[in-house]
Parts: sequence; structure tokens; C-alpha cells
Amino acid sequence: MLLVRLPLLSHTGAPGTENGASLLQDALWAHAGPEHALEHVRVRPLPTGLSVALFVRAENEDRAHEKAYDLLVSVLGTGAGRAYRLSPQLAG
Repeated sequence: MLLVRLPLLSHTGAPGTENGASLLQDALWAHAGPEHALEHVRVRPLPTGLSVALFVRAENEDRAHEKAYDLLVSVLGTGAGRAYRLSPQLAG
């Protein structure tokens, strides 16, 4: 199991909230499929958005990042994720 951290920025610049973190965490679990190999999720508010930590089963760190990134991108298109975007250095 490998840890992947993916910070999210608020579109408005507003700080993240506990409610927003909880909604996103639930959405990640709801959208995770076997291909994501998700083991654990932790989402916490930050002054500029949310901190997302995903623990996934993968052969190596690159594959873990790919699985986590794919899951998070799919959730950002949902109601729980629409207020956020990936940090520019992570956007592919």
C-alpha cells in the first residue's frame, strides 16, 4: 500500500471546510472501483483548498500516483468536487 498526496485548490480561493472534506472523501469511496485499488482515504481542509491522501495498492509509486490521480480527476467532475481543482504542478 502506497501513499499518494494530491492537494486541491479552491476555484474561489476560499479555505477548505470540514464539510467539503467529508463530502469529497465520501465521493472518492463512491467512485472507487477495483482498478483504483483504494485502501484508505484522508481528506483535510487547508487554507487554500483540501489535502487529499489516498492509500492504494500498486506495484510502484508511479502506478500508485496514476491510480490515485485517475480516481480524483473523475470525482472532480461531480458535485462534491466541482469547487476544487488540482494544484497546477499536478494537472496533467
